[in-house]
Amino acid sequence: MVLDFIDIKKEDVSLAGGKGANLGELISANINVPKGFVITADSYKTFLKENGIEKIIRNKLIEVSGDEGQLLKAADYFRELIGSGNFSSETKKLIEDKYKSLGENIRVAIRSSATAEDLPDASFAGQQESYLNVQGIDDVLSKILKCYASLWGNRAVSYRLHQGYDQTCVSIAVIVQEMVESEKSGVLFTINPLSQKADEMQINASYGLGESVVSGRVTPDSYIVRKTGKLIETTIGSKETKIVYGNKNTVEIAVNEEERKKRVLDDNEISGLLNCGLKIEKHYGIPMDIEWAIKDNKVYILQARAITTLKNDDEKALIDSYIKGTKPSKSMRKNMAFQLEKMPFAYRVLDYDFIMAINDQKSKIFAEGGIIFDTDPQIDNDGIQTLPKGKKGITKNIFHIFKVIKQIRDFNSCTKICEKFMDRYEKDISILKSKDFENMSLTECREFLEYSYKLTKDLSYDRFKYALFPTMLVFDKYSKILKKINHDYTAFDLYKNLDNKTSTVNNDISKIAGEISKNNKLKKAILSGESYKNLYNEFDDFKSITDDFFQKNGFKSDYNCYCLEAKTFIEDPDRLINILKPILASTFTKNEKKESFDDLMLKLKSVYGDKYKHIEADINSLRYFHVVREESQYLWESLFYYVRKCVTKVNMLLLKNENYKTGISNLFFNELIEAMKRGYLNKKDLENIKNRNEKFPLSIKVWQASKLLIFDAKGDILKGVSGSFGKVVGRACIIHSPKEFYKMQKGDILVCHLTDPEWTPLFKLASAVVADTGAALSHAAIVAREYGIPAVLGVGFATTKYKDGDMLQVDGDEGTVRGL
Repeated sequence: MVLDFIDIKKEDVSLAGGKGANLGELISANINVPKGFVITADSYKTFLKENGIEKIIRNKLIEVSGDEGQLLKAADYFRELIGSGNFSSETKKLIEDKYKSLGENIRVAIRSSATAEDLPDASFAGQQESYLNVQGIDDVLSKILKCYASLWGNRAVSYRLHQGYDQTCVSIAVIVQEMVESEKSGVLFTINPLSQKADEMQINASYGLGESVVSGRVTPDSYIVRKTGKLIETTIGSKETKIVYGNKNTVEIAVNEEERKKRVLDDNEISGLLNCGLKIEKHYGIPMDIEWAIKDNKVYILQARAITTLKNDDEKALIDSYIKGTKPSKSMRKNMAFQLEKMPFAYRVLDYDFIMAINDQKSKIFAEGGIIFDTDPQIDNDGIQTLPKGKKGITKNIFHIFKVIKQIRDFNSCTKICEKFMDRYEKDISILKSKDFENMSLTECREFLEYSYKLTKDLSYDRFKYALFPTMLVFDKYSKILKKINHDYTAFDLYKNLDNKTSTVNNDISKIAGEISKNNKLKKAILSGESYKNLYNEFDDFKSITDDFFQKNGFKSDYNCYCLEAKTFIEDPDRLINILKPILASTFTKNEKKESFDDLMLKLKSVYGDKYKHIEADINSLRYFHVVREESQYLWESLFYYVRKCVTKVNMLLLKNENYKTGISNLFFNELIEAMKRGYLNKKDLENIKNRNEKFPLSIKVWQASKLLIFDAKGDILKGVSGSFGKVVGRACIIHSPKEFYKMQKGDILVCHLTDPEWTPLFKLASAVVADTGAALSHAAIVAREYGIPAVLGVGFATTKYKDGDMLQVDGDEGTVRGL
């Protein structure tokens, strides 16, 4: 309900709001931020429930629908209700204790932090209230309520309506932060907002508290500084007034003429601000808008957010230059729609090399049979990722194609090979548990990275050649065989009741939910938003069941084909809480009993008679190959967990910090290995790291633009591929990440970018699934068929085209989605 800044990271927007999440992130990056804490969004939600306001808001919003006039009248009423509400004694005590911990009767700023603000695609800045110079617990509590009420201010409500944000899904946290009695203050942009030159910063500065600059009450000084440190332009502002502390509130006083005419900042202060700006921009990897203050020659950072207003024709031309002339064929579009589920986001270059260690193995197997089949995205020396060239052709090895096909058609042989290599790789990876990565030398780290890179290649090659390729070779054949017993069946139906890794994780989570439901206090704590750490320490039965879950499934990752960007359950155990919430909150009944695998086989036996024995043997192999496909993926997810531990240590040895995302992950694998052999990063390495860090925001945009070439985002109907048959009309629920799982209601259409096993519980609630990426072999397709709900995949931009509450028609037969 109340968290110190130090307990919060940038990912915690849903808990701490945009401002709160950024302040926590700044502290984690060792930026000098005034002390403070956040009354979380969960506290706001609890306040609404305890005062009976939540239900009133929900019902009233349904009643007024999209009528702006009626909506604004309702918002007036909501503000009145909130203003007359009361905190529970427990919450009041929590806030009081935290306030006292800052100092005796200390002056604080009370700032609203909405859970949708300061996001990269929209700016909510200034739409909720902030209060300065607040003193005493009664005044603090009063101003928190005013911040709550400001979430329903006319400007904020109107903005959300016109931007398409769901009014019911926006919440608010409140920041309580020690006031810095600043002598000078202002804002800093880490990119020149006028010329939009990335090698320049702009600093605006005035006297007194920063409110005078942020609110636009004065014309501040403006300084343009090159990131190398050279001051290239100074404009002296008029600075007629400044805001300072009064007895109770802040007051505005005149600035004397001498101070008005001279520079606010000296060279040392500009240098200090420049260094802070560089550090913050490097940490976030994007241009930032930063509020700062100076007192006693010390720089304090009060806020930092992504710059959301940059529009640059030059940048558009630059992006276009990367994708110019790229015209993906129909087959490439189909292939990339599937691949983009595995690589939806631009890679850092070291991460790219690890995904290519996996991806290249498919091309290697084709090459053995004399076929050139290029499906790998390209990446240049700046780290800019673009679509594959799509080369096709044959080589002199084409005469070996029959030998390769014979190999992968021999299911008995492939099964034996799979059993051997799975046993071998499981043993290899289990040994890694005993490695002490924290105390590894640079040489030991290099040897481990070289070993893990080769192991990734070997595991992927065996997985593709002996488990995935045999399945794909006969997939259509078995789809035709199954259509004789049911026209809607495909070979996916052979995976019914299969005990693979996806179903194991899902079944284990269902069991955990069942156990938790027996303990009402534990269930209530999870639904109220308690963290995994607190639950683990407070409830012995939760500790026991989750220890067992992590022992079996702890290495399951959020993005299984990202080595460095991924996180396992072990690294982020709150992911499990996100999955459990919608299950525990729902009152759904189990799906009606559907045809089992045994029933299906009995039907096949009755239709195929003497041929059945051969068919049965092949089907058992196909099922085993699918198990291998999932278990082998889990093995490389486990391996990648250890790679991340190793890379963290290497970054510490070479750069004296653990932030490898802006550090050594900007070196290609061979570049990093050479540096580790050398024992240090040379000038070229450091230049590459700096350049690729600066270019990474461009890489993200180029990859997004490349995806536009794969998917058709025009028109009323989004066309994708059918993952599961059927037609449904329902309400869209847009889910971007597991942190939003709580939004899902029974009967909603799940609209997402992609899914993996972590998302499976949502399929029990969904009436249909729509995913931006994916194809017939995707996780979403397999699970949707298992639950008997329509799925349309690879539609490209459903998550940006639609918003929560939109009525959609999902046609799984035709592979289309239409907004109604």
